[in-house]
This record gives sequence, C-alpha cells and structure tokens, in this order.
Amino acid sequence: MSQSTLSQQIPDPSWVLDPIIEIGVRHALILSADGIVVGASGSLGRDESEGMAAMVSALHGAARAAALVSLEAPDETPISTITVQLDACGTLMVMPAGGANAFIAASFGTDVPMNIVAHTLARQAKNLGEALMSVPTRASGPAS
Repeated sequence: MSQSTLSQQIPDPSWVLDPIIEIGVRHALILSADGIVVGASGSLGRDESEGMAAMVSALHGAARAAALVSLEAPDETPISTITVQLDACGTLMVMPAGGANAFIAASFGTDVPMNIVAHTLARQAKNLGEALMSVPTRASGPAS
C-alpha cells in the first residue's frame, strides 16, 4: 500500500493520534512501511516527522531482521512491538497497524507509564488497522 493510498484512507489522522497524545506522549506519528509520514502530532515539525519516519522504518527493518535470526523465527513472522529505552530520557515505541503497511510510533518521557502507552498504542493500532481494512481501494476510473 503506497503512502498516497494511506493518506487517502486516513485524511484526518487526529482520531488516531489525539488519544495517544492525551496520555502524555511527547510525539506520535503514523507512517507507511517505507518511511513516509501519513500523520504526525502537532509537536513534530515537518522535517522532524519526516526524519523520524525514515528512522523508524529503518529501525523496524533492522529489528525484524535481527529478531528473525536470533529467535530462529519464520520469515513471515510479524513484529508486534519495538521498544527502545534511553535511561533518564524516555522511550520510543513502535507498533504495526493494518498488517505491515503502516506503523504508529510514539515517544514519551520516563514520567509516563509504559503499560498505559503500550495499551493505548495497541488499541489505536487495532482501530487504524480495522479502518484501513474496511476502506475500499479507490477505483482507477471516474467515480460513479
């Protein structure tokens, strides 16, 4: 699924991002698997969100490759969560939404409980995945 298709399916990403930001998350981002920004919280500027999306996409690829080898998992095994913690700074958490086509990433400080963020991200990723699966693909011809 291309970025333009994702953007068309999620014209207003606030319904996904707002509940994540409301729990105290510093930054939240929806991105395509190839690292294109689909939606970002207001706390991220365009350059920041594009850079973060590219890095999260690369992180996902590297984490997946390392996990598949180290866990001796089949190639088609999906990642459910990537978590990177920096002592005294906070955490970056990434979850897939809509299969392997889209991701939600959130960064938060040490004062925000990780279990609350994980639960909220999982709920929003599920909601986004369901929304992406229920939206029909645009026909190539004119609308009828």
